[in-house]
Amino acid sequence: MKNKITFILFLLVSTISFGQVLVNETFTYTDGNLVGNGAWVAHSGAGATAIQVSSNKISLTHGSGSREDISIPFTSSSTAKYASFDLTIADLGAPINGTDYEYFAHFKDNGFTFLARVDIVSPIATGDFRIGISTNTSTAQEVWATDMLYDTTYKITVKYDETTGQAQLWVDASVESDTSISGSTGTGVAVTNFSFRQSNSTSDETITIDNLIVAESFTSANTLSVSQNVSNKDFVLYPNPLINNNQLTIKGLTNSKASVSIHNMLGKEVINSTITNNTVDVSSLTTGMYIVKILEANNNKSTVKKLIVK
Repeated sequence: MKNKITFILFLLVSTISFGQVLVNETFTYTDGNLVGNGAWVAHSGAGATAIQVSSNKISLTHGSGSREDISIPFTSSSTAKYASFDLTIADLGAPINGTDYEYFAHFKDNGFTFLARVDIVSPIATGDFRIGISTNTSTAQEVWATDMLYDTTYKITVKYDETTGQAQLWVDASVESDTSISGSTGTGVAVTNFSFRQSNSTSDETITIDNLIVAESFTSANTLSVSQNVSNKDFVLYPNPLINNNQLTIKGLTNSKASVSIHNMLGKEVINSTITNNTVDVSSLTTGMYIVKILEANNNKSTVKKLIVK
């Protein structure tokens, strides 16, 4: 009975702590059309060059002809909405060029008002592309200052503020105060969906998306946002709950180049350490619940676990 009560309390605390997370999508579906899974719907071009799931990620392909655009709804009373996702652009053999940079991700209302549009634009130096953001137009109003590379995964975070009517974008950011770019300010619109879009652009690139989080704060959008290339059960925290123990053991590691970061329930990082002999010194942790991120650098395996300290 005691274990059952502890488990129920664990679920209740988890629900309360992550109330700001509106969408947590890892695309763990059977390969094929995304629409029909989860809460995804096509708001344009349904079934025409449908957005595909492949190996627990989705692919957006720009090109000629009718193409499907999709949305996932959410409900929130907050005026600030954040979305984060992993972005990879397939190698085209040459950098993005031309002037037609079609946007591929955005927030939207219940109709067809699109806000915080993200697009791919040409590089300025020796890279392959850059990222642009627009608050309410189809062309980027501000562009990321440095070039990015094909076949490299970047964490993109986008914010839309319904009060100021402004969009903001970060690349591989850890905290909200990190470098960002912003679109113009305007009249705020209540957004209720996050969307992915396919169209035709000068380069007609293929875009891979994974690990979408929509939330009411930057921290919530990024604390849980981690490349989940393996199931959570591949790593085990022991003991958990942690009681009168200064060492946390992590089972399931396959190489020595592993690291861990531990965050409290406010999203603040309290431990960042390499893992030595499968253990981590957690003597500084006080009673409470924590989020543990584990990364194996050699094979890019990573996951998120919850830890209780008593």
